[in-house]
Amino acid sequence: MPSTPTAASDEALVSSSLFRRALESDPAEPDLNRVRRVGARFLGLGFIGYPVVSVPAIITSAALTSAWWAPVSILLSVGPGILLIVASFRPGTRWLSPLALVTWSGFVLGIALWFVAWNGAALADPDDTAQWMVAFCGMPSMVLMLVHARLAAVGLVVASVLAHLSQQLGRFDAITADLAVEILWSLVFTGVFLAVVLVAIRTGHKLDETREQTYRSAANMAAASAREVEKARFDAIVHDRVIASLLAVEAGRPDERLAAQASSALDELARVPGQGPAAVVSCTETIRRIRSAAAEMSERVDFEVAAHAVDDREAEDDHVGDHAASADRGYPAEVLDAVVEAMTESLRNVIRHAGTDAECAVIARLAPDAVSMAVVDNGVGFDPGSVPAGRLGIEVSIRGRLARVPGGRADVRSLVGRGTTVQILWERS
Repeated sequence: MPSTPTAASDEALVSSSLFRRALESDPAEPDLNRVRRVGARFLGLGFIGYPVVSVPAIITSAALTSAWWAPVSILLSVGPGILLIVASFRPGTRWLSPLALVTWSGFVLGIALWFVAWNGAALADPDDTAQWMVAFCGMPSMVLMLVHARLAAVGLVVASVLAHLSQQLGRFDAITADLAVEILWSLVFTGVFLAVVLVAIRTGHKLDETREQTYRSAANMAAASAREVEKARFDAIVHDRVIASLLAVEAGRPDERLAAQASSALDELARVPGQGPAAVVSCTETIRRIRSAAAEMSERVDFEVAAHAVDDREAEDDHVGDHAASADRGYPAEVLDAVVEAMTESLRNVIRHAGTDAECAVIARLAPDAVSMAVVDNGVGFDPGSVPAGRLGIEVSIRGRLARVPGGRADVRSLVGRGTTVQILWERS
């Protein structure tokens, strides 16, 4: 059945979408990692594409070597290319350094094996290609440039010398005066592309540094603003309550109302660092808040809670009232706010970064003097050591939020490909 114009258009849109998705990276990924990942992907395509477009040269040069060299040389080109493309879809870029060395080593090995497989003959037409790999002798160095500039420069010289040396022997059965010129031309021509890669790497690094500086500046400004707000509140209390009370003091017997006013001013000063009298949230309300916040983030989150057996209804029972009063003292509202907000940020990270197929569970345990929680997913994971210091999600919204609550702390553990676990804990002091 012939396809309709609409069907053909839909197929084109799908193909375009898949192509864009193959070239896109996580928006939250550092720019340097993104440059390296996309660069490795394109260069991997080049290692696969060169043997395809070099079929005539491969056929021509086959007469100079043993039959095994042509397929081996193709494998040493296509194999690393496939590995680069596949690895570029993995989280992080730790794989790039060893794979870049493997790519360069495979190319050099392919040329070195040419000398072993060469039968000593020369081409009938010196203008033909005797060594098909000479056409892309700079590409392994471009992969090296993604991780180490000096190593890439050395690798380019070695690969160019070996490639053009084998090319000369296969064309003329001797080394001619043109060898130096050909090597120099190869170095200059490929050097332009190496410079482009180097600029892209340095630009990505600079963007990451700029972003971290921006985050740090924003955090410093927020902290300074908070200090100014607290200072303004403190100054207002001192001016309106403390100084007013002192000015109202007169000789003679102290006025009881003035004493009450002074006592109130002292209480207000003591409450400036906090948020006023601490509200207490019951165990039942705590469970409801946590469950509701998890459900609002995603319906795919499995929620499990284990709580002590005291709730509001038990507190109303005359027979267990005394036991309830001592066992279910509830939890400070600021503790519940910090726990719920840290859990919400953890779930938000799961939704953004863990992958579309990732499963997530929230496991909470409520004890009379402690609240513990684990947000666990089996997503792509990440390397905690590679997270820039300026990123606010983990340091500020999870660890920092719990650290500001007395008795609170949070720990984030993750491995690439093994998922992530965020542990949240508060203990009554």
